[in-house]
Amino acid sequence: MSIRSESLPMRGRLSYQLEDLLRRNGMSAQLAVEDGKYKLLVQGHDSPLLQYSISEQQFRALGDGGTNYANKKAYNVFNGIVGKDFDLPSSFVAARNVNGRVAMGLHGYRVGVGEYGRPMPFRPHAFGPGFLGWMPRQQAGFHLRRVGDVPMVVEHPDGRIRPGELKSGGYGYYYKGGVTQAQEVADPLRDLQTYFPPVQTRPRPSEPAKPYKELITSDVYFTNEKWQEVLSSHGIIIDADKKLLTIQSSGTQQDFVYDLTEEEVKKLTENSLKNVPLQERLDILSHVISGDFKDSITKDMLNSKERISITLKPEVEQELNVQAQQRGLQTVDVIPDPLQEQQHFAPTLNPEEGYVNGAELAEGNERKGWYREGNHGREVEVGDIWVEKVQPERSQQQEAQPKKDDKNNEQVTYRMSAVINGQVVSHEISKKQYDKFLAVDDYQRQRMLSKVFNEVDLKTRPELRQGFNLGAFLAAAGEATYLGADIAHNVEHIRHPHYAADVYHEVHGTGRIYAKPGVDSPQDIASRAFEAGLNQGIYGHGIGR
Repeated sequence: MSIRSESLPMRGRLSYQLEDLLRRNGMSAQLAVEDGKYKLLVQGHDSPLLQYSISEQQFRALGDGGTNYANKKAYNVFNGIVGKDFDLPSSFVAARNVNGRVAMGLHGYRVGVGEYGRPMPFRPHAFGPGFLGWMPRQQAGFHLRRVGDVPMVVEHPDGRIRPGELKSGGYGYYYKGGVTQAQEVADPLRDLQTYFPPVQTRPRPSEPAKPYKELITSDVYFTNEKWQEVLSSHGIIIDADKKLLTIQSSGTQQDFVYDLTEEEVKKLTENSLKNVPLQERLDILSHVISGDFKDSITKDMLNSKERISITLKPEVEQELNVQAQQRGLQTVDVIPDPLQEQQHFAPTLNPEEGYVNGAELAEGNERKGWYREGNHGREVEVGDIWVEKVQPERSQQQEAQPKKDDKNNEQVTYRMSAVINGQVVSHEISKKQYDKFLAVDDYQRQRMLSKVFNEVDLKTRPELRQGFNLGAFLAAAGEATYLGADIAHNVEHIRHPHYAADVYHEVHGTGRIYAKPGVDSPQDIASRAFEAGLNQGIYGHGIGR
């Protein structure tokens, strides 16, 4: 990789060379990234702030520089983006040499000493009267600027141009005055439609097929012309120019067209059986059509006077039937927008009544996701999650009788339901689980779903499992090392007793506090613990050994 700092990926700003070039030409630009989309913000000396949507490739090109190739590429990419709204410099060299130490080509049209009444300076210059000066501010003439199409520095009265002089507007960016809106990338799926074109079938001949054994009596008389004649008469058409294979089986009314590779076309059209045997040709044909047909093409089929009658696979035939029905109902079907408002199946959307949305899992824990049970399970979509009481069904006779609370409560069941991949799945739960579901927060409710349902599991996303948790490893290793060292020290202490040094340390918080669960708040418990520790330090032993 290049050692140039501008070549490093995702710098997030324009290259230094491009920034300097644009600044000397009256242009200010900046790169930005918003919601994963790349933006270019520009403002000329006579324009408002404009915003352009750019691609990642353009983003990287604008940030690269340091070489002549990279600098010119960044300049051309920038001009390609803003070219429709600005009058651009005449060339990359003209834009680069603005306000530089170049004697010619920067002033537009200059009127020299003695031309058109320009007087000789009072003090002659040390290098002669024709010296332009080392710096632009010391050079004779004026830098050409214009407003719109009106030049602010007049041209030569006779219309001539000196060698090296620039034409009007040879450098600088000038706003055209148009209204530019932010370029929006069109969504290719917005207007996507499914269309089933009508089945195009070639006319099938009614005469019998030409058997292989009659047309090619021996391998010596084999030619590609006779071979193609046998195949086409049986409903196997090979187009060598377009590299296409067409199957016209009498077992289906639809023609099947397949693409052939260069090697397959060469083998199927070989003029001799010595290079490519007949069985190899048949194997190629059978392999190409194996995705749709369950039968293979054999030599016995080609020796018959009947056209090939190979059958389709059941799934392929079913798909064709569905397409035929849809073509009969309507020609064009619009795919529903997947970003439409989510459909809810829950009887209530009130969280206090036992509802939670599984699609909001990332708000509780962004590392988790919904997957199928087991290792390497596929990701699924979970929507509404709710719990409800299921009352027993009562007959008309039971409705007339007074209800008995005890017996009725015994027959009440509880159910947890969830929408998994658009389908409602329900499982019975206990009253304890029902009460817990109502008491916990949304994330704990989603965890309960993972425990109750075997159709879905709450797992850590695969992309977040790859990282190595150095802190946890060091912590575990530290605990294991400390435990081993402590055991070794105890064994050594038993073998060789020795006295330890006296260590004095401050002890706090040894006093007991009393709290009643469900009554005292966490704030009350913390306050009591603080007061107990404070009293223990004042009235207790304070400094403990």
